Amino acid sequence: MSYDGPTPGGRAVYRISRQDYIAAGRLYARPTRKLLVISASILGALAVVACFVPPTVAGAIVGGMVGWILFFSAVQLFLTPLMLGRHYDNYKSMQEEEFTVEMKDEGLLLSSADGGGLTRWDTIYKWRRNDQYILILIMPKLFYVIPTSIGDRGFDLPRLLEALRSNAPEIK
Repeated sequence: MSYDGPTPGGRAVYRISRQDYIAAGRLYARPTRKLLVISASILGALAVVACFVPPTVAGAIVGGMVGWILFFSAVQLFLTPLMLGRHYDNYKSMQEEEFTVEMKDEGLLLSSADGGGLTRWDTIYKWRRNDQYILILIMPKLFYVIPTSIGDRGFDLPRLLEALRSNAPEIK
Protein backbone atom coordinates (compact mmCIF):
# COMPACT_ATOMS: atom_id res chain seq x y z
CA MET A 1 0.00 0.00 0.00
CA SER A 2 1.28 3.45 -0.71
CA TYR A 3 0.11 6.59 1.05
CA ASP A 4 0.29 10.24 0.33
CA GLY A 5 -0.65 10.88 3.94
CA PRO A 6 -3.35 13.04 5.40
CA THR A 7 -4.27 16.51 4.42
CA PRO A 8 -5.82 19.09 6.72
CA GLY A 9 -9.21 17.99 8.01
CA GLY A 10 -8.48 14.29 8.62
CA ARG A 11 -8.25 13.25 5.01
CA ALA A 12 -6.04 10.41 3.73
CA VAL A 13 -5.11 9.13 0.29
CA TYR A 14 -4.14 5.49 -0.25
CA ARG A 15 -3.85 2.71 -2.82
CA ILE A 16 -4.98 -0.90 -2.58
CA SER A 17 -2.41 -3.50 -3.69
CA ARG A 18 -3.22 -7.03 -4.81
CA GLN A 19 -2.14 -8.33 -1.42
CA ASP A 20 -4.36 -5.75 0.33
CA TYR A 21 -7.34 -6.71 -1.83
CA ILE A 22 -6.91 -10.40 -1.04
CA ALA A 23 -6.41 -9.80 2.70
CA ALA A 24 -9.45 -7.50 2.90
CA GLY A 25 -11.56 -10.03 0.98
CA ARG A 26 -10.47 -12.78 3.36
CA LEU A 27 -11.45 -10.58 6.28
CA TYR A 28 -14.88 -10.12 4.71
CA ALA A 29 -15.21 -13.88 4.09
CA ARG A 30 -14.10 -14.84 7.60
CA PRO A 31 -16.89 -16.77 9.29
CA THR A 32 -18.82 -14.97 11.99
CA ARG A 33 -18.90 -16.20 15.58
CA LYS A 34 -22.54 -17.13 15.10
CA LEU A 35 -21.70 -19.36 12.12
CA LEU A 36 -18.83 -20.99 14.02
CA VAL A 37 -21.05 -21.71 17.04
CA ILE A 38 -23.81 -23.17 14.85
CA SER A 39 -21.32 -25.29 12.89
CA ALA A 40 -19.67 -26.56 16.08
CA SER A 41 -23.08 -27.39 17.54
CA ILE A 42 -24.11 -29.34 14.44
CA LEU A 43 -20.78 -31.19 14.33
CA GLY A 44 -21.09 -31.96 18.06
CA ALA A 45 -24.64 -33.25 17.65
CA LEU A 46 -23.56 -35.42 14.72
CA ALA A 47 -20.67 -36.80 16.79
CA VAL A 48 -23.09 -37.75 19.58
CA VAL A 49 -25.48 -39.36 17.09
CA ALA A 50 -22.56 -41.28 15.55
CA CYS A 51 -21.91 -42.88 18.97
CA PHE A 52 -25.38 -44.44 19.08
CA VAL A 53 -25.96 -45.71 15.53
CA PRO A 54 -24.67 -48.79 13.74
CA PRO A 55 -21.01 -48.62 12.66
CA THR A 56 -21.84 -48.28 8.96
CA VAL A 57 -24.01 -45.23 9.61
CA ALA A 58 -21.46 -43.83 12.08
CA GLY A 59 -18.76 -44.12 9.41
CA ALA A 60 -20.88 -42.16 6.96
CA ILE A 61 -21.57 -39.47 9.56
CA VAL A 62 -17.90 -39.14 10.50
CA GLY A 63 -16.91 -39.12 6.82
CA GLY A 64 -19.40 -36.34 6.15
CA MET A 65 -18.07 -34.33 9.08
CA VAL A 66 -14.46 -34.70 7.93
CA GLY A 67 -15.49 -33.83 4.38
CA TRP A 68 -17.26 -30.67 5.54
CA ILE A 69 -14.26 -29.54 7.59
CA LEU A 70 -11.88 -30.20 4.68
CA PHE A 71 -14.16 -28.42 2.19
CA PHE A 72 -14.61 -25.40 4.47
CA SER A 73 -10.85 -25.19 5.08
CA ALA A 74 -10.04 -25.48 1.36
CA VAL A 75 -12.47 -22.67 0.52
CA GLN A 76 -11.08 -20.37 3.22
CA LEU A 77 -7.40 -21.11 2.63
CA PHE A 78 -7.16 -21.65 -1.12
CA LEU A 79 -10.26 -20.92 -3.19
CA THR A 80 -11.13 -17.52 -1.71
CA PRO A 81 -7.60 -16.04 -2.10
CA LEU A 82 -7.33 -17.47 -5.62
CA MET A 83 -10.63 -15.94 -6.72
CA LEU A 84 -9.85 -12.61 -5.06
CA GLY A 85 -6.49 -12.44 -6.86
CA ARG A 86 -8.20 -13.10 -10.18
CA HIS A 87 -10.78 -10.39 -9.46
CA TYR A 88 -8.05 -7.88 -8.64
CA ASP A 89 -6.13 -8.74 -11.82
CA ASN A 90 -9.26 -8.09 -13.89
CA TYR A 91 -10.15 -4.88 -12.02
CA LYS A 92 -7.80 -2.42 -13.74
CA SER A 93 -9.14 0.72 -12.08
CA MET A 94 -8.43 -0.78 -8.63
CA GLN A 95 -4.80 -1.33 -9.61
CA GLU A 96 -4.26 2.22 -10.82
CA GLU A 97 -6.49 4.32 -8.57
CA GLU A 98 -5.77 6.33 -5.50
CA PHE A 99 -8.59 6.40 -2.98
CA THR A 100 -9.40 9.23 -0.62
CA VAL A 101 -11.24 8.98 2.67
CA GLU A 102 -12.33 12.00 4.67
CA MET A 103 -14.37 12.13 7.86
CA LYS A 104 -17.26 14.54 7.96
CA ASP A 105 -19.82 15.09 10.70
CA GLU A 106 -22.53 13.51 8.55
CA GLY A 107 -20.47 10.54 7.28
CA LEU A 108 -17.46 9.42 5.30
CA LEU A 109 -16.50 11.04 2.05
CA LEU A 110 -14.94 8.29 -0.09
CA SER A 111 -13.64 9.01 -3.56
CA SER A 112 -11.33 8.06 -6.40
CA ALA A 113 -10.56 9.58 -9.78
CA ASP A 114 -13.64 7.79 -11.18
CA GLY A 115 -16.05 9.32 -8.67
CA GLY A 116 -17.09 9.31 -5.08
CA GLY A 117 -19.68 10.31 -2.60
CA LEU A 118 -20.70 10.74 0.97
CA THR A 119 -21.66 7.61 2.87
CA ARG A 120 -23.85 8.85 5.71
CA TRP A 121 -23.32 7.19 9.09
CA ASP A 122 -26.95 6.05 9.24
CA THR A 123 -26.69 4.25 5.89
CA ILE A 124 -23.79 2.00 6.88
CA TYR A 125 -25.09 -1.57 6.95
CA LYS A 126 -22.34 -3.19 9.07
CA TRP A 127 -18.59 -3.04 9.53
CA ARG A 128 -15.72 -5.34 10.38
CA ARG A 129 -12.08 -4.80 11.25
CA ASN A 130 -8.78 -6.41 12.09
CA ASP A 131 -5.33 -4.95 12.70
CA GLN A 132 -4.83 -4.08 9.02
CA TYR A 133 -8.21 -3.05 7.60
CA ILE A 134 -11.60 -1.62 8.36
CA LEU A 135 -14.35 -2.83 6.05
CA ILE A 136 -17.41 -0.62 5.79
CA LEU A 137 -20.34 -2.49 4.31
CA ILE A 138 -22.94 -0.37 2.59
CA MET A 139 -24.82 -3.50 1.45
CA PRO A 140 -24.44 -7.15 2.44
CA LYS A 141 -21.83 -7.84 -0.25
CA LEU A 142 -20.51 -4.37 -1.08
CA PHE A 143 -17.88 -2.71 1.09
CA TYR A 144 -15.18 -0.08 1.24
CA VAL A 145 -11.68 -1.02 2.39
CA ILE A 146 -9.87 1.42 4.64
CA PRO A 147 -6.34 0.44 5.69
CA THR A 148 -5.64 1.07 9.36
CA SER A 149 -2.13 2.26 8.48
CA ILE A 150 -3.60 5.64 7.52
CA GLY A 151 -3.82 6.19 11.28
CA ASP A 152 -0.02 6.30 11.36
CA ARG A 153 -0.20 9.25 8.99
CA GLY A 154 -2.54 11.34 11.12
CA PHE A 155 -5.98 10.07 10.14
CA ASP A 156 -8.21 9.90 13.23
CA LEU A 157 -8.98 6.15 13.38
CA PRO A 158 -10.32 6.23 16.97
CA ARG A 159 -12.89 8.82 15.88
CA LEU A 160 -13.83 6.70 12.87
CA LEU A 161 -14.24 3.57 15.02
CA GLU A 162 -16.35 5.47 17.54
CA ALA A 163 -18.61 6.78 14.77
CA LEU A 164 -18.96 3.25 13.37
CA ARG A 165 -19.75 1.78 16.81
CA SER A 166 -22.41 4.42 17.34
CA ASN A 167 -24.13 3.93 14.00
CA ALA A 168 -23.79 0.36 12.75
CA PRO A 169 -23.31 -3.15 14.14
CA GLU A 170 -19.85 -4.69 13.99
CA ILE A 171 -19.55 -8.13 12.41
CA LYS A 172 -17.76 -10.40 14.87
